[in-house]
Amino acid sequence: MDIVLFIILGLMTGVLAGLLGIGGGVITVPAMYYIFSASGFPQDRVMHVCIATALAATFITSLGSTWSHHKKQAIIPRALKIIGPGLCVGCIGGAILGFFLSSHTLQIFFGVMAIVFAIYFFFPKLPHLNIAPTPNKSLILFGLIIGALSSLLGVGGGIFMMPILLGYHLSLKNSVATSSAGTLITALVGSLIYLFIAYREVSLPRCVGFIDIPAFVAIGLGSLCTTSLGVKLSHTLSPALIKRIFAIALGITGLTMFLT
Repeated sequence: MDIVLFIILGLMTGVLAGLLGIGGGVITVPAMYYIFSASGFPQDRVMHVCIATALAATFITSLGSTWSHHKKQAIIPRALKIIGPGLCVGCIGGAILGFFLSSHTLQIFFGVMAIVFAIYFFFPKLPHLNIAPTPNKSLILFGLIIGALSSLLGVGGGIFMMPILLGYHLSLKNSVATSSAGTLITALVGSLIYLFIAYREVSLPRCVGFIDIPAFVAIGLGSLCTTSLGVKLSHTLSPALIKRIFAIALGITGLTMFLT
């Protein structure tokens, strides 16, 4: 039964990745939390496994969505080249910090951050970021912060990258596409660190490191089936509608995790 739920999660995250340039962790992390908790998973490590597994699955998801955006020539290489190194270093630091935080602390942090970003995207009259007219070296600092938050939340980083890239005056479609490519970086680095840092956690069932293998495979492969659909929607739906879909998904996720 768990495998069926994981496949459904994968199908949902594939659409979300292509549509919004994010890895889908906003859906998979809380969903896996409830699935694992219901099956009697050790509570002291459940959020660590959810985060690491979501990042690993996000890597597969982002492969499909990034390739689809690349074919549409929507990714901005210069922005990705600047932010990439910061993302890598930030991911390493965030994963190491996450290893030492309690599962409950990670859960609350996830909920709060999701609610904050939901408010920002749902209300269009809130001030938009106006960082610079074009991407510059200040993106490196944002990369460090985004990378760390990605590893702490298991969300790949797209939910943070998109508003930042909009602040450098990239169009919404270019921001979504470049965020998708950046998410590919954070997902790979973050999941590898969580794998190696907890490789000796032999008491965790079905896991290699903190990565739950059945969930990783089912969600990752399921997402590949629907990423192209999400990309098509991102090039046809209005920017306002895309932002509100994003906000609703984040708000539901944040409230669910915060109130649990």
